[in-house]
Amino acid sequence: MNFRAPALPGLVVAVSLLCSGCASWVAPPDVLSPHPIVNLPISAAGVKDERQAFATLFEQELQAHPGPKPQAIAAWLHGIEEQYDKKPADLDAIKRRFAEQAPGTAVLLVPGLFADCFEDQSVPFGDGLVREPALNRSEAYRQYADLGLAGIRSIAVAGRESSEANALRVAEAIKQEAARPEVKRIVLLAYSKGVPDSLRALTLLQSQPQGLPAALSDLISVAGVVMGTRLADHFEGMFESLSTRIDPFGCSASDGREVSSVTQRESVAWLVAHPPPAELRYHSVVGFAQSTEIGISLRPFNAALNNIDPRNDGQLLSRDAILPGSSLLAEARADHWDIALPRERHPSSLMRASTSERGYPRETLFRSLVKWVLAAEPGPHSPR
Repeated sequence: MNFRAPALPGLVVAVSLLCSGCASWVAPPDVLSPHPIVNLPISAAGVKDERQAFATLFEQELQAHPGPKPQAIAAWLHGIEEQYDKKPADLDAIKRRFAEQAPGTAVLLVPGLFADCFEDQSVPFGDGLVREPALNRSEAYRQYADLGLAGIRSIAVAGRESSEANALRVAEAIKQEAARPEVKRIVLLAYSKGVPDSLRALTLLQSQPQGLPAALSDLISVAGVVMGTRLADHFEGMFESLSTRIDPFGCSASDGREVSSVTQRESVAWLVAHPPPAELRYHSVVGFAQSTEIGISLRPFNAALNNIDPRNDGQLLSRDAILPGSSLLAEARADHWDIALPRERHPSSLMRASTSERGYPRETLFRSLVKWVLAAEPGPHSPR
């Protein structure tokens, strides 16, 4: 295995310079979307609250796969201490329905911004081992072989290209998976910028003569850039004036549009014009944490976003990360990296030091998400 040491000190310095004065930053008026945006309780916004029922499954998986830092469920999910009544969901029924669905189901993961810069080690929900990127996109998921799925793999997207460009890659991967005879169902699990990439891929597939593949059933958003991140609007000009001139970590070349794709300006306008297809079911997982549980590289951004809403993961406000018409499955007590990326297992001590080093049980989260979604009865939301 080849290990490419990251130029992390340069990254930390760049982040610090870029975000100097972040703690006092508040979104200026020109950052705001021209489309009206409202804040509503989720019950009034067409979002179904399934956090407590999902937590029972998460806790069962946590006990079965405790991980290197076993802790009570309240260390990993918000709202449990106050609201969790320990009343079990019908876990036996979920287990039974999952076992029926798993052999014919493929899970495709869509990574986020800068994905191909780190995918030799940090594919979403992977095992954290260092491999060649092409191998890691599938072999990092061998740890889930016991689930009995027809396949799990991460889609090869360009980490520094627009959502429109990556939508072509995601759409093609979906079509390839749907062409496999053994695959009867496809679940798309998108992380961070992988969500706008995926939403655009769905629209692209809809526009084609064959339409959406019948096997495609669900989209799960994990810390997804649904409504954009206010940070992108603020730093877009500075970042994109430099992005095509630098090549950090051996990333793929920038098309100068990767950050524009995650601005609130573009994200909201796109959602207004392209509602998610009604044929799929949608599920959302958001993250936020207190500053002491945020990785050091994300703390300046967490401080900036705290001026708007302390419920943020260092990149996104949690309220901006919920898919329209989805079920809210969990509010993870995690920052934007910890929730999906195993960077605390990186061979480089510098890389490990850039994370919170809390050892978030993301494998437990992945297992719970897949089981919950596959056990869903037909309909717009998850199992009851």
